[in-house]
Amino acid sequence: MLRATFVGTILALASPAIACAEEAPQSATAAIEETAIAGFPHAKLYRLAGSQQRPVVVILAGAEGGDGAGKRFGPILARLGYAAVSLPYYSPNWGSFGPPPEYADLPGSFIDIRVDQIAGLKAQLATMPGVDTSRFGLFAGSKGSEFALIAASRYPWIAGVVAYAPSDLVWEGWGLEMVEAEGTRSSFAFDGKPLPFMPYRGFVEGLMAGDKADLRAIHENGRADHGDRETAARIPVDAYRGELMLIAGDKDRLWNSGRMARNIVATRDAAGLKTTALLYPDAGHDLAGGSTEARDDPRGGGSPDANAKARGDAWPQVVGFLRDALHP
Repeated sequence: MLRATFVGTILALASPAIACAEEAPQSATAAIEETAIAGFPHAKLYRLAGSQQRPVVVILAGAEGGDGAGKRFGPILARLGYAAVSLPYYSPNWGSFGPPPEYADLPGSFIDIRVDQIAGLKAQLATMPGVDTSRFGLFAGSKGSEFALIAASRYPWIAGVVAYAPSDLVWEGWGLEMVEAEGTRSSFAFDGKPLPFMPYRGFVEGLMAGDKADLRAIHENGRADHGDRETAARIPVDAYRGELMLIAGDKDRLWNSGRMARNIVATRDAAGLKTTALLYPDAGHDLAGGSTEARDDPRGGGSPDANAKARGDAWPQVVGFLRDALHP
């Protein structure tokens, strides 16, 4: 019974914000090269064959971890003219309480994930043919958007960020070892130091509740409990001077990405910085890609029709945004 309840919440946490690839621009003659990236386990570079220098777009998955998002969106972005990089940085490992990790050599807990690995990745990509690291963007969803916004706030060479279901805060980390150490660890670290974070309220209770866990409330209640920690936990998005696009739904059931997107916009507005925000009142978490198929996403929230309509509206704007920011 304990295993079943853990698995239910694990599956909810793993509901991907980057999940569909039906909108891939297909070309029967377009050959895509797929290359491993030295020093980054399971990372892959996808690009059209040829000598042309391509701008970089790094794909950062959410709490599902692994490289599923990279495998889906790598070829799509490659066909749009980018050197698309799948960067797996986490592979959930809940021991006997969950399925085995996809990649045992990646962090199995979402604790102190190294944001500064992006700088090392950039340096390695600069040694690879056909990659122009002077045009560098991030394409991210959910916890990956948290990662992306932290990185963008620290690296001025990041030119464009697409953040689905974003967060304005760094949140508490999780993992099997946190069951008895709730509220003590951060999701992310930079330069070897854990980042200040916002704790949850009731995360371990949520694990025990399985698929009945209210993940949005776990985040919102934690935020309400710890107002004194909000300033330190805030991602300094006003330090990022590049192009930023946010896509969020107000009916997101995994966390309140609509509220957090508006907070990001307000922070950047106060600093005189432009943000493109696509906010959908009736949509949930499943917004990435351009598929207009109405599919159920009970954990992520929003109605199937509203989610499909939002994806159909957002995707052409995402494509145009990346084109304008990175000039493929």
